[in-house]
Amino acid sequence: MSFDTKTMWLALTVSHLLFGAIMLTYSCRATERSILRLWGIGQVLKGLGILLILFKPFYAPGWGFVGNSLFYVGYGLEFMAFLSYGGHGRRKGLALTLLLGVLVVYNAAFIAWGRVPNVMAAIFTFGIAVLTLANVVAILKARRSRSVVQWVLAAGNGGLVLAALLRAGVATVSATWQPDSAVAVNQALFMLGYLSATTDGFSFLLLVKEDADRSLLRMATEDALTGLSNRATFMQRAAECWRLHARLKQPLAAVMMDIDHFKMVNDHYGHAAGDEVLRLVGTVLHDHLREVDICGRMGGEEFAILLPGSGRDEAELVAERVRCAIAALVPQVAAGMVRVSASLGVSVAEPGQTLEQLLSVADVNLYRAKQSGRDRVV
Repeated sequence: MSFDTKTMWLALTVSHLLFGAIMLTYSCRATERSILRLWGIGQVLKGLGILLILFKPFYAPGWGFVGNSLFYVGYGLEFMAFLSYGGHGRRKGLALTLLLGVLVVYNAAFIAWGRVPNVMAAIFTFGIAVLTLANVVAILKARRSRSVVQWVLAAGNGGLVLAALLRAGVATVSATWQPDSAVAVNQALFMLGYLSATTDGFSFLLLVKEDADRSLLRMATEDALTGLSNRATFMQRAAECWRLHARLKQPLAAVMMDIDHFKMVNDHYGHAAGDEVLRLVGTVLHDHLREVDICGRMGGEEFAILLPGSGRDEAELVAERVRCAIAALVPQVAAGMVRVSASLGVSVAEPGQTLEQLLSVADVNLYRAKQSGRDRVV
């Protein structure tokens, strides 16, 4: 079965323009979505490039390079978007260098062999293969948890790389090649190009949705300043930990912590300084606790920690390390340096106790630490 290749060109045009328009419309709702805008602009330029390629017979032969070059630019922007999405935004210079290299090679070839269809088809298609392969690498090297959507996106681009290389090879050895030839490899490239464009569009939209879902989950479960669990999430995880402790009869310790004189920090240095102190304390807790430990910001300057498998000695040792690390902090704020310290209360689970009672005992010990002069563990 065969089909008109020009029809596939038009289908590709519509596909790129449609997905580009959707992404640009979506990205206009928030200024931080520059990656989405970059990807959307790339799709629009690819669509316009194909449209100009289709209209080549209607303008001067010397301008035949414009549509192909615009298509390449669209690919380059898509590559930059994938790099940024994958956490490699600083490597946009690499994408720009690759794009300029492909453009220089293609346009130099156009000057030399612009009237030799099979040579130009081979060079143009090889450029597509190079830029698509770059997309595959950017997708697979993303600094994110791999998802099925990412694998689908990489597979779609990988299939297009293989088809493009095959078309470039066939065009190179065929002196009678025409860009709109109905030979099987040409039609296969257009079909894979259409499928890849469709896969790209839906997959990138799904990746954006995954990111939005993760952001909503973080907002619902994490404290924005410290990155620790918020109060509700801490209590939920603590309840699960308590049930495990009750079933396995393993030791469990709790630590309640308060930043000393935090209100004075806010009043004297400003709330921005207070926020910086909270961020640094959150970092200390991240660095000094195990993955199995549960830590959350309970509100204001108060924090809670559960230490599964820890008795009093181990819990006091952990609490003392945290206290020393906080005391060593020297936050730099506009008004100068801030001295930070913390008071901590420790408790261990006893038979017949509830989770609330465990935390309450730790809270009482925290109060005793404050009454005893602060900056200590009780």
